[in-house]
Amino acid sequence: MNWRLLAVAALLPWVGAAAWAATAETRFSQTLSRSDYVHWIELYDAKGDQIDPARPDAAPYSPVHTCGRCHDYEAIRHGYHFSTGSTSGDSSRRGEPWIWTDDRTGTQIPLSARGWPGTYDPAGLGISEWDFVLKFGRHLAGGGPGEGPSAAGDPPAAADAEDAQKPAKPAKAGDKAQANAPAGRWHLSGQLAIDCMICHAKDRSYSPEVWSDQIASQNFAWAPTAALGLGRVEGKVSALPDDLDAAAADAKDKLPKTTYLPHRVGADKKVFFDVVRTPDDRACYYCHTTRFTGAEVAPEWTHDEDVHLRAGMTCSDCHRNGIEHQTVRGFEGETSPSGQPVQTLSCRGCHMDESGGGRLGAPRAVHKGLPLVHFDKLACTACHSGPRPGDKPVQILTSMAHGLGLPAHHYGEKLPPAMVAPVYLQAGGALAPHRMVWPAFWGALKDGEIAPLNPDKVYDALRRTLRVRRGSNFTAAVSEVKLTAADKAKALGEERAAVAEKELTGEEKAKLEELTAVMAADAFRKKLAEALGELKKTLPADGSEPVYVAGGRAYRAAEGAVEAFEHAAAEPYAWQFAHDVRPARDAIGAASCFECHADDSKYFAGVVTALGPAPDNQPPQSTMRQLAGHDPLMHKAWNLSFPGRTAFKFFGFASLGVLALVLLAYSALAVVAIARFVRRL
Repeated sequence: MNWRLLAVAALLPWVGAAAWAATAETRFSQTLSRSDYVHWIELYDAKGDQIDPARPDAAPYSPVHTCGRCHDYEAIRHGYHFSTGSTSGDSSRRGEPWIWTDDRTGTQIPLSARGWPGTYDPAGLGISEWDFVLKFGRHLAGGGPGEGPSAAGDPPAAADAEDAQKPAKPAKAGDKAQANAPAGRWHLSGQLAIDCMICHAKDRSYSPEVWSDQIASQNFAWAPTAALGLGRVEGKVSALPDDLDAAAADAKDKLPKTTYLPHRVGADKKVFFDVVRTPDDRACYYCHTTRFTGAEVAPEWTHDEDVHLRAGMTCSDCHRNGIEHQTVRGFEGETSPSGQPVQTLSCRGCHMDESGGGRLGAPRAVHKGLPLVHFDKLACTACHSGPRPGDKPVQILTSMAHGLGLPAHHYGEKLPPAMVAPVYLQAGGALAPHRMVWPAFWGALKDGEIAPLNPDKVYDALRRTLRVRRGSNFTAAVSEVKLTAADKAKALGEERAAVAEKELTGEEKAKLEELTAVMAADAFRKKLAEALGELKKTLPADGSEPVYVAGGRAYRAAEGAVEAFEHAAAEPYAWQFAHDVRPARDAIGAASCFECHADDSKYFAGVVTALGPAPDNQPPQSTMRQLAGHDPLMHKAWNLSFPGRTAFKFFGFASLGVLALVLLAYSALAVVAIARFVRRL
């Protein structure tokens, strides 16, 4: 038999197996092509019924039943981005939490249901899924807490791909979805399902602002339709009474009305969805933007984007996922729930891994002349990522914490929560840059543990005591002071106290500012003592003691005054970051070893000051070296060894040269001696 036929026969089982693996039967449609599928599709509502967009009483489309007919919504809903407020998501390396802020009570609580140390579970604080969605829905992609306390509205359970193309049967009375229907306003708002188009819209017609506005109006089920611009939504669920029966005959006239735009609908009642398989960077930026703020920060146009993006890469080149949407985060040691290896999608794996690195043409990092110990003691991001260290970290704003991406007039360093970067901390034995925020909340101290109290209940208990006026904030209300003539005279003297403020010297203005800060701190403590006394009335008689945590300190009442004390609950929450990555020539240490190995190096000498809503004229401070856990004597010894390194190297090479000449001379003498000995023989 011809050997070619034998080879073909041997390969046939493998080819067949590969073909079967690629075309395994599934009830979900797929093309297996790298080209984008053109989505002219029918719309389906939350009940699974097909929508006629021309009808005046048309329902808003449901991503669960529209997209879910061809895509596994059940698998997608457990993805990393959609489990943000639930315990079903990944609980690995700490990330940015949701921060519940309330300017009326000086509250900023880091929240997460992922079990990250330093965060609090929303459910444990009495924050319902409803409250969570209204607070953070502006930057939620739907799903998770947006699905409410019930799993109503699941995608149709078709038997195969053909069935998935047929209209689903409407739910009947007594179905599980209706028997477990959520109570409260969920029956009016509907579910905030995962909106695929918030990431996968290609033409940039999707409006996150409209999405946010619809959520604020409690129009959860209408948000995907309005945000994509498929139709116009009129009416607000927030204006409806709680006891409205959504199933009543006249309810449709009171619920928001959807009018689909004719130019978005085809003659066959199908709608075009301009879908892109891989999300655009701009979609990622809506939730993942970071901005520097403060008077010392250069204008935004002077800053560079991440070096990878400037080279033509996209976010999803590294942060990949399959249909399960478990997005790779890209840190060392990460494991994917899919079981696929993802180590080459980390910095070190891509740029230094001999076996699988170099993806997408990534250059191999040379690090010429850099001692190998640096790779054990430093993360790649310690030198290559984020703003360069200065005398102090830079205050930052993020999308999740400060609502970036939505038009506003109040963005700035005074916008809570106060957050800074970079702060260099140990992470898995290596130094890495972190972002840092200090929690602030009212809590109950019992048996040495501090538990935060529900923010809304705190406001109800303290609103008459704190008296934060509309348009003001907690810090201003509890530290409001006005310098009298006597106060100014005490600080500047009688003569200078009478001078107009604009004529004062810089030194004199600084004295008045210092005096104001001291008086503000005193006013805060008096107001705080009053508030703690009022809060104690609301606590159970089980030994619980009211406290206030802010700015790296905890406060409690003590004999009519206020006592500040240290507690683990007041410690800052910090999480690593990797972007923006700077070019190699702009890495810390690329110019000189002395960027790090010097007593005045910003990398270690920079000062981190605790920030928060509590007025404090002497806030806790730490140097980067202290936070990194470095021994001061060892650090000093290392720094002292560096100034003489150049001279030491020169002396060493010179010594080696002299030694080589001596050895060469003696070698020559030895050769002469051997030659003489040979001639004598």
